[in-house]
Amino acid sequence: MTIKTFSRKLAKILALVTLPVMATQAQDKITLDQAVARALENNPELAIDQPALEAARSESEAARAGYLPRVDFEQSFLSGNNPVYVFGTLLTQRKFTASNFALPSLNSPDPLNNLQTRFTAQQIIWDAGQTSHNLQAGRMGVEITEHAHEDHVRQTLMATLAAYYSVSLSRKAWDTSVAALNSAQAIVDQARARVESGLAIEADLLRSQVYLAAARQAEIQARGRLETARAALNRIMGAALDAPQGETQELIPAAFSIASEEALLAEMKQRRPDYQKLLVEVRQAELNVRSRHSQYLPQVGAFASWEADNPSFVESGGTNWSGGITLRWNIFAGGSDAALLRAARQRLEQKQRELKAMESAMALEIRKALIQCKSAEQQVKAMEASEAQSTESLRILRNRYEAGLATITDLLAVEATASGARSALAEALYLQRISVAQAEFAAGILGPTSAAMR
Repeated sequence: MTIKTFSRKLAKILALVTLPVMATQAQDKITLDQAVARALENNPELAIDQPALEAARSESEAARAGYLPRVDFEQSFLSGNNPVYVFGTLLTQRKFTASNFALPSLNSPDPLNNLQTRFTAQQIIWDAGQTSHNLQAGRMGVEITEHAHEDHVRQTLMATLAAYYSVSLSRKAWDTSVAALNSAQAIVDQARARVESGLAIEADLLRSQVYLAAARQAEIQARGRLETARAALNRIMGAALDAPQGETQELIPAAFSIASEEALLAEMKQRRPDYQKLLVEVRQAELNVRSRHSQYLPQVGAFASWEADNPSFVESGGTNWSGGITLRWNIFAGGSDAALLRAARQRLEQKQRELKAMESAMALEIRKALIQCKSAEQQVKAMEASEAQSTESLRILRNRYEAGLATITDLLAVEATASGARSALAEALYLQRISVAQAEFAAGILGPTSAAMR
């Protein structure tokens, strides 16, 4: 399965999953599944992988050619009066006669033209496993490229999820800022009415107007962050930055089922494509060491050649053939073979250490992600309570202010607290979803049907 086929198949599966949803959703909505399907189909980073895979496959095919004979065609034209050249060429052209034995003809021959046509074939009989090593290395190159693409798919899923909920968070923050702005305007109107009726002083109106200006600035900033988040999501989905995308799902409280740390660690080595890629690189380094060892052994090959020598294109001459077996054994190469063998061993040691370091780093990723999941869940509960309390406090304070039992300072402080609580709750819900996705990402199980995506 090619990289492009893999991505398209995954995108089609997601599209089939989302068909029932699309039938019931309004046209101005976009689900996470739909965003992921578009990203897998059109993401510019994923598109880079297809040529890389085709190149790796071509390199693997090139290595397989070592088992087949090599045939070359060569044609050359030569003219001259060198005595040795003329003598030999007359023989290969089958044009040698008794008159050519005359001493003047031997010592000072006339110039002779020769059109030489040659076919040569070479076949390796035994090369101490070099061709086999090259073929295995080519296959490993394809594996490495495929694992790299799988890792890019995993990263795209994570990036899409983060960008999608970033839009939801930004929209929630903007909605909150709009609500705060409307509330601030209502407070200004209320303060102005109270001042005009003599129930409040001018300072209350000025203070409410300052609060309104701050709320207006906060709304402008929130709108800018929302536009930026939408552009980022469009870019991941391979769309124009200003393309309409529909509204993302709202951030609401949800319960997530996360596997235990032991289960995630067990999945990690089997499912993470970047880890599988490094395993192949270790095997490739081991193969390189064996290949360097085999270069100390002799190589046996066979060759055959057929040649035609003609005076010109229109005149016929003679043909000949030759064939044989060769043994080539490098006795001394200036120490380069020994140095390259040492280098291959060090590269293998490097990859083995990288593997151990990666295992440790992946275990830490899972531990940190699970801690963040637990912390985010607790934050959501705390922020839900805080948001409910601040909303109720704001309702009570408004009633008290209208009754003249509270100051404008008290009302504005509670209004700011309520607005902050709504934003903090949305932030906690966003972090909860991201932390769940990061736990699955660290274990290599993040996918279209995993808990974070559902």
